[in-house]
Amino acid sequence: MVIGGFQVVPADDFVRQAIGRLQNFYIGSFPEKSYIHTDKAFYAVGETIWLKAYVVEASQHRPDTMSRVLYVDLVAPDQRVVAQRVLRLTQGTAAADFELADSLAQGMYTVRAYTNWMRNFSPDYFFSKRLPVWQTAAVPATADAARRGARTIARKAAQAPKPKTDVQFFPEGGNLVAGLPTVVAFKATDEYGRGVTVSGQITDDQGQAAGTFKSLHAGMGTVLLTPQPGRQYKAAVVLPGGARAEYPLPAVAASGFVLKVTQTKEFVYVGVQRQTAAGNAPAENVTLLAHVRGNVAYAANGQLTGSEGYAARIPKAKFPTGVAHFTLFDGQGVAQGERLAFIDAQPGLLVRITPDKATYAPREKVNLTVAVTDGTGQPVATQLSLAVTNALATGTNEAPQTTILTHLLLTSDLKGYVENPGYYFQNKTPATEQALDHLMLTQGWRRFVWKEILTDKKPPRPFALEQTLSVGGQVVRPNEKAAGVSQLTIFQAGAKAGMTIANTDTDGSFVIGGFQGKDTARVVVQARKEKGGSNLLIKLNPRWPEVTALTWPLPAEPQPAVTAYLQQSQKQQKAERQYRADTAKTIMLKGVTVAGRKPTPRPDARRIYGQADVVLRTDDIPGSNSFFSVLQLLQGRVAGVQVSGSAPNFQVQIRGGTSISGSNSPLFVLDGIPVDIDAVNTIPVTDVETVEILKGPSAAIYGSRGAGGVIAIFTKRGNSNYDYSKTPAPGIATAMLPAYYQAREFYAPRYETAARPAQPRPDYRSTTLYWAPTLRTDATGQAQVSFYCSDDASTFRVVVEGLSNAGTPGVGTGEFKVGN
Repeated sequence: MVIGGFQVVPADDFVRQAIGRLQNFYIGSFPEKSYIHTDKAFYAVGETIWLKAYVVEASQHRPDTMSRVLYVDLVAPDQRVVAQRVLRLTQGTAAADFELADSLAQGMYTVRAYTNWMRNFSPDYFFSKRLPVWQTAAVPATADAARRGARTIARKAAQAPKPKTDVQFFPEGGNLVAGLPTVVAFKATDEYGRGVTVSGQITDDQGQAAGTFKSLHAGMGTVLLTPQPGRQYKAAVVLPGGARAEYPLPAVAASGFVLKVTQTKEFVYVGVQRQTAAGNAPAENVTLLAHVRGNVAYAANGQLTGSEGYAARIPKAKFPTGVAHFTLFDGQGVAQGERLAFIDAQPGLLVRITPDKATYAPREKVNLTVAVTDGTGQPVATQLSLAVTNALATGTNEAPQTTILTHLLLTSDLKGYVENPGYYFQNKTPATEQALDHLMLTQGWRRFVWKEILTDKKPPRPFALEQTLSVGGQVVRPNEKAAGVSQLTIFQAGAKAGMTIANTDTDGSFVIGGFQGKDTARVVVQARKEKGGSNLLIKLNPRWPEVTALTWPLPAEPQPAVTAYLQQSQKQQKAERQYRADTAKTIMLKGVTVAGRKPTPRPDARRIYGQADVVLRTDDIPGSNSFFSVLQLLQGRVAGVQVSGSAPNFQVQIRGGTSISGSNSPLFVLDGIPVDIDAVNTIPVTDVETVEILKGPSAAIYGSRGAGGVIAIFTKRGNSNYDYSKTPAPGIATAMLPAYYQAREFYAPRYETAARPAQPRPDYRSTTLYWAPTLRTDATGQAQVSFYCSDDASTFRVVVEGLSNAGTPGVGTGEFKVGN
């Protein structure tokens, strides 16, 4: 076999086209990544999850992204979202927290984070982190709790996958080609996606042995196979527990390409082989392109003749660190082989944590210096988050499973779950490098498909880049087809009450932004055709995405380190219940008698006035559901209110009222939001709870707008958690916009003097001693942190994570002891 070399031809038409389309994809789709740094690796019920959010653009990892809004969910083991946070990003970061209420069940919880723009792509690229949450002690169950627990168990049993082992085989480059030696990787996982140990033998359809294999790290491994023409291959696998099963390998192609990638310390070697069905097949031009997150590191052409093989030697210095994507194109520009490889090319940030002492006394002040430098030793400006926790929370020498380093450089560019990514970064040995390459061979990368990129296919993207909170959706006709360009009227209630006019796009889609998120806001969107009329429907984009991924259960018994930690947490929570966190002199009362009284109904926040002059309840009017609209219902029922015309073009006047503009038309208010009469004309009576009339002085609360009187319409709410009718009125949609979450400040007492009071209040910080989510280094690359020890004598672990302005992630760890 002749080995030739690829020739770098940057001016080649196809190379230029491929590079241009790849760059256009990253410019046009602007993929983003999110990451959450939590203070601990696991928690006890009753504690607080302290977190720092980072959002970066996916190509260079720079933190200043187009999105300024991040959504963070806490998902329970039964796939319920038990808490949500909407965060306002500042330079790509925000701090937040979740309180783990005592009522939460023990289990594996998930924190996931995403921007609105990220919802245009696969949920696989949301940030997702599993957090074990344990009970510190058995809690007696009430009858209601028992019933809820039974329902939860039944729901989890219905959702949980059946136990099984899945074994998949992946030829390097994607193809098994007759006569060409190929590395075949495999991955064995259980029903939750965790790696399991397997072994076995590969045979063909005639029973001839072709190779044996045994898994290494996380159920992964490789076997070398030279497939023969016309043969089919299968693997006889010995599963955990000794059971046996057979799994087919991919079909063998009579002709095609094989792509191979190997690495040395300084170079990446890429080999290409071709097999042709006919011995006299013409020569074929091929193209090799390699990129990391859209940053092209190598592009070259070569020509394959007969059984020639071509190879490329690429310096690692050409690659940024991360997941490199190698693609081989044939002469027609069709991708024929793909291979992922992790290239550890550029040194990352070096984060050093130096305490001023190795051991401290209880309540003594700790001074930490955090220094950040780049690979050349130069100081770097970074934004950081710092957690100081009892070593029992993470283990004294154990690396966290997920860090900003593992996520940005590895898991965020892979599809699907990666088990314990910290293993590949903790100790760089030949074994970990081999395991990392096995991961590259078996984990799919599908942020885009080359066929779609080269044809410039642009899928719909209904979710907008949010600089502020927004409402989006589409206006359609009753037959669900796009309505074309429609006029929108947007009404907002609350302190920022107002009205805005806008038009949809040609396909009826729209995005309305500018909501500041200082308070929850109620918004009504009304759509009309360009030539008038309102026979339209508004489909709003859902505010929250669904939860689909399953999480695995906790072990039946916690590990000894977890048990010790839970004892610490129980001690801490006992002190919290006994002593308030905001004063050293207040103790919670042990026994209190409370005399109850019948609760009064909760005031309706939609009303800004006390009492209307006239109140009509639709349930009190016989046959009210037979009326076409609310205005038809009003005809002849209220003295001084004149409703003229016919459906759907009614006109209304309230006798004696005249606005400053000289109009006798009243102000219409829907659920507290001013709307126009066209919106009222389309509201079905079945959706209305009350119609209330305000005249003269009663309407003065609305100022000059209410000079012609006010007709206030309130829809049926059903219950306290439901603000609007389940069936929206034609041409109208309502939405509740959340407010930005304001992160709580971590409680950190100060002990300025050595003298202690005769009866000091105990310092309960025995799990998380200190949390600093907004730490920044100065011009010298350093930051100073000071806090005080608690009464707990233990070893404490310091973890710092962060990101430079240029997009380089870094992680640092340290520790100190507190002794009596």
